[in-house]
Amino acid sequence: MKPIGLEEIQNLRYAVQHFQDCYLVSSIGALTNTSNGRKILSENIAHTSDGLRIRFNNINGKTEDYFVSRQEMDNLIYMDRYYNPIEIKVPHNPIIKGIEVAMNKLLKKHPLKKPWMCRLPDCNEKFEFNKPSNFLEMFTGRKPIIINENNLNLSLKSKKEEIKEFFKRIDKQFPNSFVAGSLFGFHKGITNNHCYTIVNSDYKNQIINIFDHRFLEITDLSYDEAVRKLKFIVGYFNKDLK
Repeated sequence: MKPIGLEEIQNLRYAVQHFQDCYLVSSIGALTNTSNGRKILSENIAHTSDGLRIRFNNINGKTEDYFVSRQEMDNLIYMDRYYNPIEIKVPHNPIIKGIEVAMNKLLKKHPLKKPWMCRLPDCNEKFEFNKPSNFLEMFTGRKPIIINENNLNLSLKSKKEEIKEFFKRIDKQFPNSFVAGSLFGFHKGITNNHCYTIVNSDYKNQIINIFDHRFLEITDLSYDEAVRKLKFIVGYFNKDLK
């Protein structure tokens, strides 16, 4: 087996999201931002003679490898609710596709790794809809920093000062690997129930930049806007991934 290369890892940074798995694509994108995250990606994803080996470092405390063939990746087709194929304008990143197939296999073996709330929305594939904290801990083997993901608050407003101090840490301890998520609220410039990779935080100007893997866009939010429009933050500083 041959670990994926640096160019393949860099291509994951802005990989497009096709399925309803923003948690997965944004989490992988976030890991590309740090040296230790890239090391984990290299260790966990390898080419085989017939596809990919995807490693998850913490499935109920154990490491599990999932082997995905090229045929299985070819068989994963983006479709509408009636199972009609949808034409895609941006090619599906093959590494992302391999991880998605591996997640389907993982969830078939361990169905409880998909939280019950994530089972409520209709979807075509098992890997669609999950929590970034859940995926990141399984994949990296490290428990991520979790802010507000699991409570009932719809935004970060109740933690305004704490969040601004955390954005300062993100600025001072750059680079890092964080995902931000929204819930509901119909905020301008933010998609409901969606995950973004945090690209950067500028404490001096009180701005964070988030990347949307669905629309391939970077959005600038003032800290005050982020507190109002975002629901949670999940991820790691580089030192957390050693």
